[in-house]
Amino acid sequence: MTSVPSAAVLPQPQGSPERARPASNKGVSSAGRNGRRLDIQGLRTLAVGMVIIYHVWPGILPGGFVGVDVFFVISGFLIVGSLVQELARTGHIRLSNFYAKRIRRLLPAATTVLLATMLGAVVLLPQNRWQSISLDVIMSALQVQNWNQAFSVDSYAAATALVSPVQHFWSLAVEEQFYLIIPVILLAGVAVTVKRRFRIETVSLWILTVVSLASFVHSVAFSSSQHDMAYFATTTRIWELGAGGIGALLIPKFCLGPVRAWLSGWIGLGVIVFSAMALSVAMDFPGSIALLPVAGTLLLLAAGSPAAEPATPGSPAGYSASRVLSLRPVTYIGDLSYSLYLWHWPVVVIYVFHLGRVPGVIQGTAMVAISLALAVASYHLVEQKFRHGTPSAQGSPPGRWGLLRRNAFVLAAGLIVASTVAAAVPWGVVEAKSQQLNAAMNLRDYPGATAFDPVRPAAVPDGLPVRPDPAVAVKDVPLTWTETCGKFNPAVTGVDQCVFGAPDATRTVVVVGDSHAAQYVDPLVIAGAGGGWKVQAMVRNGCPFTAAPAANGTTVYRSCSEQNKATLQRILTLRPQLVVVSGMAPAGYREALKWTWASPEELVNGYVQLLKPLREAGIRVAVVPDTPYPEFSAPDCVQANGPGSPACQFTVSDAGTAADPLQLAGARVPGVEVLDMSAYFCRQGICPAVIGNVLVYRDNHMTNTFAKTLAPALARQLSF
Repeated sequence: MTSVPSAAVLPQPQGSPERARPASNKGVSSAGRNGRRLDIQGLRTLAVGMVIIYHVWPGILPGGFVGVDVFFVISGFLIVGSLVQELARTGHIRLSNFYAKRIRRLLPAATTVLLATMLGAVVLLPQNRWQSISLDVIMSALQVQNWNQAFSVDSYAAATALVSPVQHFWSLAVEEQFYLIIPVILLAGVAVTVKRRFRIETVSLWILTVVSLASFVHSVAFSSSQHDMAYFATTTRIWELGAGGIGALLIPKFCLGPVRAWLSGWIGLGVIVFSAMALSVAMDFPGSIALLPVAGTLLLLAAGSPAAEPATPGSPAGYSASRVLSLRPVTYIGDLSYSLYLWHWPVVVIYVFHLGRVPGVIQGTAMVAISLALAVASYHLVEQKFRHGTPSAQGSPPGRWGLLRRNAFVLAAGLIVASTVAAAVPWGVVEAKSQQLNAAMNLRDYPGATAFDPVRPAAVPDGLPVRPDPAVAVKDVPLTWTETCGKFNPAVTGVDQCVFGAPDATRTVVVVGDSHAAQYVDPLVIAGAGGGWKVQAMVRNGCPFTAAPAANGTTVYRSCSEQNKATLQRILTLRPQLVVVSGMAPAGYREALKWTWASPEELVNGYVQLLKPLREAGIRVAVVPDTPYPEFSAPDCVQANGPGSPACQFTVSDAGTAADPLQLAGARVPGVEVLDMSAYFCRQGICPAVIGNVLVYRDNHMTNTFAKTLAPALARQLSF
């Protein structure tokens, strides 16, 4: 997301002719006074509009996220162009002045939104969301939110978490990281070649071309292998900003006639709109397909360039895309686009959280109206005030606030500290509650799953607080919730890693599967403690133990199924006394990650391919079908309504009645034991969020506290 000046000024690198013409001289021009590009403000309106429609009504514009790519190109066009212009004119770039301008232009409005969002989270969102939002606010203030997002999407847990209300700050971080290095690269390139008397514009063009090509090649390769992470990476987006800079250097050198400018504008607009309608997040984006919105934006920038010949009034070419984009109502939204981009996403996230469903026309329109009102206030009261300042009375001292406003680097430090402190306070409140996760729990007071034991249900005392506290339920995770043990890879993980229990235990149970299998590691450690058992975890988040690869649209994820085959060989070599297999049902993968298999039978056969060799080797195998879990957030519901509220119950039919493919596969392989644990979650078809004073779910996973209370049942069923 590029910064938004009140009217964009076309960069004119030295050596390129000044071709701007006053609008009154000849035909219709998209340039305002002093050669200002009003059409660029309109282009910003188009970009932010696509992003907002995509976020509010994604079904209308499934590729509306390309609005961010449009912003990247505009940013490179204006800012890189102005940097090269300064470099060509003076031989250097005043870095302190450049960064000071960006601080005054961007940070005050951004900090206002961050502080307001943190306050809104504390007031309007449950406590279990506070810490994740606090982290995101700090990462956004430090301009590294894109990397925070990139690495969090690789975590399976992120798939079921509430979307961050400041997630959209990733694009600001990409830009600031780019502008932290590109002026230095340009200066270094010119310094190296200055003795050879190359023109500065030429050297700059070559630098931008080489950097952009390297980034583009990397983007194509990275997007095809890990497009979720590639989407947020700075390295995959540099070429889009660079393309804008290249456009700033080349476009002024070409004079488009009226017809060509008219065609360039409408074709460019059509390409951008087509991208927004045809692309989707399931594709390998940005990769090569980001060329569409980038090319469309460059065509529109060329069409509105002062180097283009204006059309004769009344001619068909006079009704150009640049002219439409230069209309005042359109350009005013462009003026607001930075503030509008900042405000719209927190409004959408918090509004939808309380709405509890996808917004319709009325609700979506309300969100847009609220965002627009906040953007207007933010633009006039914050953005413009800090960017331009308000003159003090003649002869009077500027005052401390005026000095702070002018000293941009002191201002930046103060704003970052303000965001960090504001985020640290709610973080600390929740962190204090998380200490209970380390405290011992009395099973008489907190019987958990044993309260639903079909044979001998435990008594449940009244009047006790729920454990874990819903505010920290998301942190109540199993022993395997580490980078190594949550992402088991037989090619990397050592044979002695991820082993839990008594070191001198003589018998081994291997737990294999995805994060739903990992839920049984802790209770199995407890169950086997008295019988000489240790537990070796071979679990990989988001990777069920099947030979059938999952797919998302046209992308097939073969790494999981291939690693499973290697894991099978590891188990056969280890020859444990027992292998326990579990995994999330297909409906969960479809909901959380949009992953599917060609058919249920394909998934069943994939399980059979890996279970059968284990049994043929004489290894005891037990499969645990996935247990029911709610579609709503159990911690949020319990925190809002109380542990005994009917609102926090769901029925077995709500959770889905389709047979678990793992259970079907277990029935097909002779000797495989099937452990049905559903009775410990539901009674008479009703599944509560709290059982035996213990919160059952943290998302679609059990809390580790509840999982541990399954230990007696597992010990009995497995004859430990």
